[in-house]
Amino acid sequence: MAYPSLGSRKNDCMPLHPSGKFLKSRELSNPFLLDENRRKIIYLARWGYRLQTAPIAARDFPAKNASRTSVCVIFLFLAILSASAFLTKELDSNYKLVTTWGGGGEGPGEFIFPAGLKVYNNEVYVVDVEGHNIEVFDLDGNYLRAFGKEGDGPGEFNRPWNIYFHQDELYVAAYANNRIDIYDPDGTFKRSFGSLGTGDGEMEGPTALTIDSRGNIIIADFYNHRVVRHDAEGNFISAWGVADEPSARNNRFNYPLDLISSRDSEFIYIVDSGNERIKVYDADGEYKYKWGGPFGYNIFITYFDWFPFKGWFSDPKSIAIDQRGQIYVGDASNKRIQVFDERGSFITAFGATGEHEFRNIGGIDVATDGSIFVVNQRTSTIQKWQYNPSE
Repeated sequence: MAYPSLGSRKNDCMPLHPSGKFLKSRELSNPFLLDENRRKIIYLARWGYRLQTAPIAARDFPAKNASRTSVCVIFLFLAILSASAFLTKELDSNYKLVTTWGGGGEGPGEFIFPAGLKVYNNEVYVVDVEGHNIEVFDLDGNYLRAFGKEGDGPGEFNRPWNIYFHQDELYVAAYANNRIDIYDPDGTFKRSFGSLGTGDGEMEGPTALTIDSRGNIIIADFYNHRVVRHDAEGNFISAWGVADEPSARNNRFNYPLDLISSRDSEFIYIVDSGNERIKVYDADGEYKYKWGGPFGYNIFITYFDWFPFKGWFSDPKSIAIDQRGQIYVGDASNKRIQVFDERGSFITAFGATGEHEFRNIGGIDVATDGSIFVVNQRTSTIQKWQYNPSE
């Protein structure tokens, strides 16, 4: 799974041993590797360094023939399931690609690594993470202006990731600055809040934000594996999830990457990217429901984009909602955008093939006329789509 990177984090790394199997015991505080070739247990520190080794009796190893048979049966089952998924995969031809703009570069209208995107007052704002700025276009992709420069001071960006508009103010998830910056839509800096850490009012790598019905600011605190809530002045209210403790449980997160509010702002839809599903909470932080994968419990193998079933995800990265309440999810490794109703029921999916195929989907947003704007990160371009049913 492709995640934003602030550099290596020891406690996020669990390397596999080249000649063994990675295992973890409920009774042991440290993970260990079972090295079958050398008949040893290698005990590791949490970040993968060797602590000690211990011999293990031959009886503790599974019979190799039985193991190979089990692997073959599992592989055959997965192959059949995968083939079934690809045979049933469909891209809705009623969604038409209207235009594409941008491309790799540092000049006006070009991007180094685009991520977040929002439409505001008939203008398209695109966040260039590695360009450390925000570029603005009209709805046809014509370049208008840009603002921002690299730095850590007020009004400066260090890898901004996403944006949100509320009451004529532009909120920026300042990813490597570990804060939220607020601007006027023309790029004039106003104020900021937040700092690096795991405590109340702190964050590490914020990647998205939205506003609830009470005017509170809801933030995806990516590296802390939680969602945090602040009031309109930036004062901390609460956190959903536990800092630095990723989990697949309903009230926990594993790298929350993007989020939106419902049309009435009473519910928050969260892309729980590490668990490859969408979770829905009310504005007070109470878990409501989820979807993605079988029974809302996506399985690790979906990461390999072998199973593009309807409603299943492989590396979901972004989410948007239109005026009708339809929800769009960027299903990155499956190279499509899936469309759902507000309860998570699958409606359709769309995307291109060939030159304009989605490759690592970034931000998505929907204009008032229904046009859908998508960041295609691998090609550093913006795509404009419209729903236009074929006759």
